[in-house]
Amino acid sequence: MSTRDNVHPINDADLDAHRDSAEFRMQNVPMRGVAYDVLAELRKLPGVGGYLLNEPVNHVLHAIRRGLCLYYELYEELSSTIDPRQAAFLGSFALFGASALIAHSLPMPQGEGLASFPKPGGQFFRVGLGPDDDLKGVLSFYLKAVTQTTPDGSPIVETTADLVNLTRDYFIAARDQMITDAERLSAELLAHVEGVPFRIGDLELRGFSASEQAASAKVEFTPVLPDQIVGNSSAKRALLRYVDRLALYDVAHGFNPVLELGGLPSTVLFDGFPGTGKSSLFRMAMTRMNQRSEQVGIPARFVSIDPSIKDEYYGKTAKLLAEKLAMARDRTALTLLFFDDIDLLLLARSDPGIGGSDKDVLNLTMQFLDGAFTVNVGNAQTYAATNEPTATDSALRQRFHHREQIGGPEDWDDYAALIGIKLARQIKQGLVQVAGELPTPQAAAHTGTAPVTAAAASRFRLNPFAGQKALSWRELGELCAEFKRKNPRFTGRPIESVTQKLLAESADFEIPEEWFTNPALFLQKQYDEKVALVKALYRPITGDMIAAELEQYFESEQRYADDARVQRAERVAADLEAQLAARDLLTQRGADHDNS
Repeated sequence: MSTRDNVHPINDADLDAHRDSAEFRMQNVPMRGVAYDVLAELRKLPGVGGYLLNEPVNHVLHAIRRGLCLYYELYEELSSTIDPRQAAFLGSFALFGASALIAHSLPMPQGEGLASFPKPGGQFFRVGLGPDDDLKGVLSFYLKAVTQTTPDGSPIVETTADLVNLTRDYFIAARDQMITDAERLSAELLAHVEGVPFRIGDLELRGFSASEQAASAKVEFTPVLPDQIVGNSSAKRALLRYVDRLALYDVAHGFNPVLELGGLPSTVLFDGFPGTGKSSLFRMAMTRMNQRSEQVGIPARFVSIDPSIKDEYYGKTAKLLAEKLAMARDRTALTLLFFDDIDLLLLARSDPGIGGSDKDVLNLTMQFLDGAFTVNVGNAQTYAATNEPTATDSALRQRFHHREQIGGPEDWDDYAALIGIKLARQIKQGLVQVAGELPTPQAAAHTGTAPVTAAAASRFRLNPFAGQKALSWRELGELCAEFKRKNPRFTGRPIESVTQKLLAESADFEIPEEWFTNPALFLQKQYDEKVALVKALYRPITGDMIAAELEQYFESEQRYADDARVQRAERVAADLEAQLAARDLLTQRGADHDNS
């Protein structure tokens, strides 16, 4: 029976009801015309403990039996409401659920070079013959996989870690094929499993998607509101529109009405220098999605994919990526999927450093974005960010339908507003002394960068903390705009570094010792009183201080760039000297040969 939140729970008692059927099937697996026992075959493998199986192998057997029990339970449950002649659909969902539970129950072993099960092509796993016959085929192929040998006769599975990894790979492959096959099923059939999710322990099956309850908790991130985004007006407007349109998705119909007329691309690519605000735009989209999710009553999911999955689990990247991409296929939720630094994660096919796993990941991603079985129903959108768009594969870039160049702050009012955002707390406390009115991101004209005034240009000649006059917000903004003209990489990230340095200079004090020795002076006071006492120790941040730090940052970056050019020139010179020396050496050898 369904619970109050419309979830159908499946407990241990429900699974145990099918234990005899599951064990009989495990003891009678047809292969090469003979019935085999899974337990007996695993005992023959090296490193699994022999007659007394070790704990990891027992866990594998337990996971498989539990998965088979779930297969029978799901098949039986759905058969009560679905025509039994829909055996292909019944077997497909039951195998999806069983495989998801087995993969979920098995840990990812540590180590390199473990036995694995390569993702098969086509319809490797066949369903539709009925519960027993479907499982006969699945278990028969499984036994062939774990008992296979190398060309020299050595067993593929030599350790328990090999067995766990191969078993997990095998059932992930079965799960993923069922997910892919489900995209060809009718909406009428899918409605039977999307309307009432099944929950087994901490695993939840919603349609042909599986998720852990712990993973469904709200993702923690720093909220970013539209008025906190400086510059990038076109990208900001587009993302807000897209999120609002995603929120119109009709769960019952399984489609977004906006797609009937267009205006909601499934993929968006941002490119721009580091520090131009790509990540801030992503956080703004997530903030807006959380708001709309609560208003429309549809859960929101955020899936982030970055190069860390390759760095941490090299060799298993494709498998981990497939698991994350599967989360984005849930048609009962609104999903934003992010590829951060996609050029680092997905190498171009022409890259000399690309390996087999890199090609698998690239192919998997391209098929997900726009493959033969990709279906866009308007509940999910994929964003990607890159600092080097030409480093990505051309076929991958073509799969992003909306491309946006992210330039970050451009005009003086952009930069002034950004400094104001970074020093917002200090401005509120009266610790920032800058003349003029601070512009807001909404009030910025964005009609082109105005010429730098003489006062702003003179900042290049100021000594730090000269304090000749109180600089205005406009003069500080114009100074930043001038730096941007001189170096396009002077984006929003320098403002973050400069303001952090200013905060450290403003907080140039020691905590009074008497605050610790006499609690009445500080520790026993109310919080607001404590803030006032601490505030009195700070040094105000002046316009001259801000200008001096901006100048120092710009000059240091210019120095680093000059040093890098010198080092590159020295390397090129050394290479040329080596080539000249090699040419002279070859000439000398040729002369010696002729003389001999």
